[in-house]
Amino acid sequence: MPMAYTLQQLTDLRAAIAEGVLVVATNGRRVEYRSLAEMLQLERIMAGELEETGTNQRIRRTYFSVSRCT
Repeated sequence: MPMAYTLQQLTDLRAAIAEGVLVVATNGRRVEYRSLAEMLQLERIMAGELEETGTNQRIRRTYFSVSRCT
């Protein structure tokens, strides 16, 4: 039976991947991974399960550029 992941767990895992660390702490629980490959595999699993349950909210980012006219 698949484990029920939370959006917070996925967010924390993605943050750790982005920072290049192998330790993730969520709600007082600490998990240490063996490799980035292991983390990326779990990230895909979590995202897929959350998408199936409809709880995976897409994070929208907006980037803008400012130029100075002279």
